[in-house]
Amino acid sequence: MRRRDYCRFGPFRVGIIPQGLLKPFILKLLSERPMHGFEIMEEIFQRTFGMWRPGPSSIYPALIQLEEEGYIEPVITQRREGRSTTGGGGGEKSRRPYRISKKGTEVLKDYERFRKEWLENVSQLRRMWL
Repeated sequence: MRRRDYCRFGPFRVGIIPQGLLKPFILKLLSERPMHGFEIMEEIFQRTFGMWRPGPSSIYPALIQLEEEGYIEPVITQRREGRSTTGGGGGEKSRRPYRISKKGTEVLKDYERFRKEWLENVSQLRRMWL
């Protein structure tokens, strides 16, 4: 299956997904429901109709940074023994679910302005090729 997150133009490879879009998209997804990294990767793939599938080397560092900056937080679950843990047990960090924090929700209030501005800029750029 051909990757669709870039186009070829002669010898040039032109990326379609702008750098920096991943973290706002993660916040948007986590505002809908808690998810772990693999779910986020699959949800992005589905919502972009297969155009973008960020890998673990992109998702997990972004999650770590968003958590360190206080925009997301791990979901605390209870094990059968009564001890609290983050994630699916056994220290499996890849199945660690996250949810958006209050700070992340505040930042996400800017999403609609961002979306409108981004779409306008893409539209302006598109005129270059018409």
